Amino acid sequence: MKKLKVRKIGNSLGSIFPKDWEVHDGELLSYTVDKKNHRVIIDLSKNDLEHDRALIEEGFKDFETGNFATEKEMKAMFGKYGWGK
Repeated sequence: MKKLKVRKIGNSLGSIFPKDWEVHDGELLSYTVDKKNHRVIIDLSKNDLEHDRALIEEGFKDFETGNFATEKEMKAMFGKYGWGK
């Protein structure tokens, strides 16, 4: 089991998360406390969902402004990678 060190931050306590968790500055993390078993469970799946949703919304901005490639253009640009087969 890996460990996180708890540190004093002002009048509160905090911890530094490993980079491979892909937690970003300012994110709100969902957690549950299981006092019976002395566990805190941090659920990062909601953060992944919100990140993916933001990427999708960003992609739709191009579509709404007409800034996108046609299927013919996509085949010309990416046909060698299997696009349009």
